[in-house]
This record gives sequence, C-alpha cells and structure tokens, in this order.
Amino acid sequence: MLRVAFLKLTSCSGCLNQALVALLASEDLLSKYEVVYFTELGTISSDNYDLVLVEGSVSNTKQERELEEFRARSKTLVALGTCAVQGGVQSLRIGEDIEEVKKTVYPFPEKIDVYSEPKPVSDIVKVDFFIQGCPVKGEAVVNLLRKYAIGGLPLILPESVCSECKRKGLTCVMVSQGIPCMGPITVSGCGALCPSFQRGCYGCYGLRTWDINVFKLEKFIDKVNKLGAPGSMIQTALRGYGYKSFKYVKGR
Repeated sequence: MLRVAFLKLTSCSGCLNQALVALLASEDLLSKYEVVYFTELGTISSDNYDLVLVEGSVSNTKQERELEEFRARSKTLVALGTCAVQGGVQSLRIGEDIEEVKKTVYPFPEKIDVYSEPKPVSDIVKVDFFIQGCPVKGEAVVNLLRKYAIGGLPLILPESVCSECKRKGLTCVMVSQGIPCMGPITVSGCGALCPSFQRGCYGCYGLRTWDINVFKLEKFIDKVNKLGAPGSMIQTALRGYGYKSFKYVKGR
C-alpha cells in the first residue's frame, strides 16, 4: 500500500476535510492507501512517505523546518488548496504592521511567532503538483489519488473559470447582468460554482498567473469598476487569496 501523509500548516482545515471525506467515500482508494500521518485523526508516523499533501501557508520558521523534513521524507509532495499554493487569506495582513495585527487578533500577542507575509509551500520546498481551491474540491483529490496509484499525476488545464461557465452553458453574469466577476482572471477548478447561482466569481482559486500581466489586470480592473464595483474589489480579492497575486497586481 502507498503511504500518504496529510500535513497541516496555517489553514482552516477545509482542504484536509475535503480530502478525508473524498478518501473515505472511495473504497477503491482505501485498498491502495494507508494514512500514516494525519494529526487531526491522531495518526502520527515519522517514517518515509510515498505522498504528502500539504494544506496551508508557511507562517514561521518552525513550520518551515517541519515542511522541509516532510519534503525530505517524501517521494511526491502536493500543495493542497489556495493557502498552500499562493498564501491564502492570511495574505490580507500584507502591508500592515504585524505587531498591530497580532494585538488585534490575540490576547497575548507577544507569544505569537508569525511572519508579516505568509509563504506558499513552493517558496520553501519543491512542489510536485498543485491543487487550487478554497477549499479544494473532493473530486480533485480523488482524481489525484487514483492517478498517483497507477503511477502518474493528473493533467493541469491552463484555463479560467470562464471556460467552465461555457462548458456548463451558463450565460456570462458580467455581460448579461453587469455583475462584477473575477472569472476571467481566476484559475478554473470550482465548476463555476458562483456563476451557476447568478453570482460573480470572487477568485478563491487564485490568479491565472500564466498569461496575466499588470497591464491586463489594470484593464480588467477598469472594466469591473465601470460596472459599479468598489475601487478596491480586485486588489482585495487578489490579496485575500494569495500574496503572490497581490504583488503581481501591484507590479512588484
């Protein structure tokens, strides 16, 4: 059986819960995998792993060391969810005085060891595969585990949420209703969930970084602002779902 570990860093556990439910709901996978590390289940093993799925961003040196140790003991490491891939909602503190942020959140801020900017997993170690999402979809985890069990990894399709809207036959909420939507610049994978309910995408799968530049973002922001969205909507969304996206839009 393949030995799999689930490592939690700074996160809400939403992606791990999706992964666990997906794993338990798939009998064919239970016969192929042994969960040997999952702290939320009380399962802890320090041996080597075939596959490590990492949820969350890196917030301090202790987490960096832990991540490096898991990378050294694993054959394949997967960044699971937007926090692990781009930094996640913790990125909202970027640009703020970290000491003031700690005072606002914690009763004993002097005991909190945290970076002023969260780090994606790939800033610390080599990542073999990325699964976007906040949280990830269980089907994406099942697809990964099934592919890995036969010696491969899923294909990554470089496309936006708009592609998913078109495949589902959805009418564009921006064009037809003037609703601000992050879909054109957001990575696909959610199944166009929000547009399916006549809501604009808010970018939880992260920025489509492979072909978006600052000039294109400025044009998109101008278009969304003309639809009546608050001037800071795009910057806040990008900042909230990944510090790399935020720095991208700021041209840094």
